[in-house]
Amino acid sequence: WAADPDYVHDITYVPGGPAIHFFYQSKTNTILNNWKKLQQNIIKAFQFFNERFGKYPYSTYSVIQGGDGGMEYPMATLITGERNFPSLLSVTIHEIMHTWFQMLLATNESYYAWMDEGFASYASALTQYNLFNDIYNLNEINPFIGSYNRYFTINKKGLEESLTTHSDHFSTNAAYGMASYSKGAVFLHQLGYIIGQKKLEKGLKKYYYKWRFKHPDLYDFIRVMENISEIELDWYLDYWIKSTHTIDYSIKDLVSDGNQTVIKLEKIGKMPMPLEIQITLNNGSTKVYYIPITIMRAEKSFKNYKYEIFVLEDWPWVNSNYNFQIDTKLSEIQSIIIDPSLSMADIDRENNVFNNLEKK
Repeated sequence: WAADPDYVHDITYVPGGPAIHFFYQSKTNTILNNWKKLQQNIIKAFQFFNERFGKYPYSTYSVIQGGDGGMEYPMATLITGERNFPSLLSVTIHEIMHTWFQMLLATNESYYAWMDEGFASYASALTQYNLFNDIYNLNEINPFIGSYNRYFTINKKGLEESLTTHSDHFSTNAAYGMASYSKGAVFLHQLGYIIGQKKLEKGLKKYYYKWRFKHPDLYDFIRVMENISEIELDWYLDYWIKSTHTIDYSIKDLVSDGNQTVIKLEKIGKMPMPLEIQITLNNGSTKVYYIPITIMRAEKSFKNYKYEIFVLEDWPWVNSNYNFQIDTKLSEIQSIIIDPSLSMADIDRENNVFNNLEKK
């Protein structure tokens, strides 16, 4: 609880619950207006949380002006109030999301900070994109690109440490912050790329209802996702969580073979990933070629996908090179893009693209 003689106390109600209490100081008209505006937006956010991640189980929640930034607690959060509205809204959303990924699931944050801060960061950006993108203007192709860029920055500086590092034992605050918040958020979005976004959404709700109040770890989480997707995912933990191996695929070469074209790909980084390769022709038509990796033991579904899909043979993860042939002349190809959705944390995107117009 919190107390201050200057607090304004407002109560708003989310349809179906909970009641949300706001405690704040109205020192200026700007602060007052921001906190009044915040209330209706948090109602919308709670409705989104309940639908997307599982229903909040208690009857009340409190948003309290106080502290020195934003800090989550069971059924409450402290938020510094003298900030602009976009900042006030985004921090409040993030801190509330800890209710799902820390207070209710209660993973050991000393060992698995990325399962709290990272998952909360993912859920926050997802909420901002779906409800408030007129405010935040997040990237439409990949709303989580900010987390990806922070990962790239720390990796290039040589500061990255494995996500298995104990929270108290990171060598730098920068490495801890990136790992816990950014790489943890990328973990989820990239998982959606591997198993399919709808499967990820279904899996997150099942994870919540199966494991709330039970202190799950990374293996409990990944078993839920394997069950939902029917794709083996232990390799994803081994590479993304337990190592600092990087993803880097390239279009190595294109070879004309009469009316056909051989596309030669190279795996430069040590971490394997399934690939989606988008090929656009001069006539404007687009096809996507999907290459699973053998250690997945399955492949994701492309039901209702917007482009024609061609599923190719699995890429053995130990092989550095992979070639496939398409029934199209090289001169008819306008562009080829590895990972057009920007979902893979590929550390060098420049070698992911071939543009025939530039070549000419």
